[in-house]
Amino acid sequence: MPEKLRFFDLTKKKHFETDKYEVVIKETKRGKIKIAFAVSPYSGKKFARILGPAK
Repeated sequence: MPEKLRFFDLTKKKHFETDKYEVVIKETKRGKIKIAFAVSPYSGKKFARILGPAK
């Protein structure tokens, strides 16, 4: 079971925790980073959280 992560809903200005998120590895100019995406229970919109560098 994935660990719970904390996200911030920018439209409602509230934090939420969830274990239902998708981790994506993005390529940037400086290297690869891991980003988690989750849907907010408050607004239904998708928000992101940077998890750090990908290996």
